[in-house]
Amino acid sequence: MRFRDRADAGRRLAARLLPYRGEAVRVLGLARGGLRVAYEVAHALEAPLDVWVSRRIDVPGRMTVLGAVSEGGGFYLDRQALQALGLPEVEARSLARAEASEVDNQVQRLRGTPEPAIGGCTVLLVDDGLVSGATALVALQTLRRQRPSRLVLGVPVGTLQGLDRVRPAADAVVCVEVLPAMRMVAEAYDDFRPLPDVELRQLLARAREPVQPREVLESTDLGGFWM
Repeated sequence: MRFRDRADAGRRLAARLLPYRGEAVRVLGLARGGLRVAYEVAHALEAPLDVWVSRRIDVPGRMTVLGAVSEGGGFYLDRQALQALGLPEVEARSLARAEASEVDNQVQRLRGTPEPAIGGCTVLLVDDGLVSGATALVALQTLRRQRPSRLVLGVPVGTLQGLDRVRPAADAVVCVEVLPAMRMVAEAYDDFRPLPDVELRQLLARAREPVQPREVLESTDLGGFWM
């Protein structure tokens, strides 16, 4: 299965997430591309939308994902990757601090307000896809500290490795399409263009406008759950 763009992916994912529709649901889109997917999910579920920021820790000149950092002080380090690279942990933490600084900057650019209050809510964390799963994992671990009643990850596409990595951190994981050999999320999309800050802020502003009901494909197929 291929997706035309993130809006198409969001509508397909929303059909799988309809059972979670309710008063205490909050949808969080992982910046950047996950926010466009999450906009469709929030619209379909008539739920509030906000953004959550996490970033990978990459090693310059290497293709290996070393870990990820998240707003709220989240930090995840893949120790197997660290060992394989022969990289000192102190250097990895230095790379993490640089990414954490960019996380803070991006939060200010996109939201500029405190973290969304999610205690006691069902939280649907949405991304446009996952390969390593590092950014979703650190976001889930950090969001868990706020004690949501239920924490669900929704993605249109993912690898088996990535899904296995995030599964223990969520109460449920919903994935529309599993592509075991996917190396980049862009491989599953016809249109995977970058989304500028201004467009992401517009999505958040539009999500706060009164909801206009629209027909959503009802789905009784709850396949893709990883418990």
